[in-house]
Amino acid sequence: MQKTYDKAAIQSVVDEFRLSEIQSESEVRSKFIVRLSEVLGYPSQLRGEEFPVYGYGGREALRAKDADFIFFTDKSFSRYRTNTQKNKAWVRDHSLLIIEAKKPGEMSEDLGQVQFYTMWTKAVAYIETDGEDFKGYFVNPISSDLEVIDSKVDDLPNKPEIWNFSYENVLSIKQKGCIVKSFDSRLIAMEDNACQIITEDSELDIPEATLSYIRSCMGRNAEGLTNVQMVSRFLNTTDSMLQNDMRYDIPPYMIDIPRRTYEAKLYVDNMIFPLTVGEVTEFYCNEVTRYLFENEYIVAEAIYKENKLCDFEIGYHILDRHVSERLDHFELVRKCLDADVVRVIVENESGLQMIFPSGHSRKMWKSKQYVKTMFEFWFSGMKKLKAIEAYYEIEFELQVVSDPMELNELYDSIDFVYDGMMLQENCEITLPGNLFDEDFEIEEPVLFEENKVIPLKDRVIQGFVFRPYRSAWLPSKVKFAGKGEKDIVRIPGCCEYRIVER
Repeated sequence: MQKTYDKAAIQSVVDEFRLSEIQSESEVRSKFIVRLSEVLGYPSQLRGEEFPVYGYGGREALRAKDADFIFFTDKSFSRYRTNTQKNKAWVRDHSLLIIEAKKPGEMSEDLGQVQFYTMWTKAVAYIETDGEDFKGYFVNPISSDLEVIDSKVDDLPNKPEIWNFSYENVLSIKQKGCIVKSFDSRLIAMEDNACQIITEDSELDIPEATLSYIRSCMGRNAEGLTNVQMVSRFLNTTDSMLQNDMRYDIPPYMIDIPRRTYEAKLYVDNMIFPLTVGEVTEFYCNEVTRYLFENEYIVAEAIYKENKLCDFEIGYHILDRHVSERLDHFELVRKCLDADVVRVIVENESGLQMIFPSGHSRKMWKSKQYVKTMFEFWFSGMKKLKAIEAYYEIEFELQVVSDPMELNELYDSIDFVYDGMMLQENCEITLPGNLFDEDFEIEEPVLFEENKVIPLKDRVIQGFVFRPYRSAWLPSKVKFAGKGEKDIVRIPGCCEYRIVER
């Protein structure tokens, strides 16, 4: 068994693999993964192929899915392939590494399948490869999994970090039961201290707000525990309740943990065809059930107590990068917000149907007025942006603005520029009181200044800089009679902008 990184051995695996024209997933398994695992030190008798993994979606057991390869600490894994609590516990205690193969060219950014296997088997690490690309991660139950390698297969001989997945190293981590937060180095030899084992509170990189939440969830069960012990117990307890799909006699925080997800369709009023489609996520704890419908634009949540609707909310999130697309989806959301009844049909065995009496019940939809008011605000601003695009013959690429001050500044800028091009009041023009002797009435806009320095600031809208360049008096009654040199006369004005930078 190799104890240090062997570049020549990895190169030999890749060179031999490249002698074949790989056409299928099975060839990736037999001609690459098997050889690579042997070089990494995994004995063939510990290699489980097409090993069934059992998981839960809410209260129902999912159909078993077969992981391509699971490497164990014990060769007797063949006795534990059936779906019993005893067998699943054995797998969780003995699983080391999962490797999932894909057909060449079918590697996905989403590693959901291999992550599913890892979650339910409690393996230490996982790898996915299609014979062209190669990705490997170590599991971190506290935060995001640690990406160790993301490489082309042909470059693996020059990637010593692959040795983090060696049998000796992964077995050591499993036996120590440590959380891999980082590696001291991604060097060749894997020493005993290669992984950072979290044993002290000072090493636990979790925000205080999260620790407070966990402490609150655990209540008296957190008393006398260090933060590390508390987090460990919280994760283990929660995992046990999920593994056993418990609903009753469980702590209230379980209502925030998703149990299963379904495809769903959303209808408004008497529409025969769905307005939009999305997913419904189910949450439950004791007698309370939550259903969250969500797609790219609409969010609707229903809360049931003992199967009776007791509260609901409807909201939206529209983040398209272009104004025209965002306006189209505002219209979609408007139909939902203005409907008297919103129905969500869930595509599950029971044919669940949720009815939101959105046009009648303000007792339930408490935020209705606020949601609709803010919707009109955003919608109005977006229509102004569209008009600005047409007037200046430009196209904005919308960026997310999260800072409240920045957001207010942006919408002020949109209003000023829009009012300027529409000859609407967006400034005040001041004149000395002795400029005219008589009062008069301005019936049509009158050009006041053009191509001069106008003492108003530039306005920035999504990367475009708009500068004031001409102003006009707007229709009004102007009073100069009786005014002196030191008096100031104020006239409602309009300042028009032009683009100076983009």
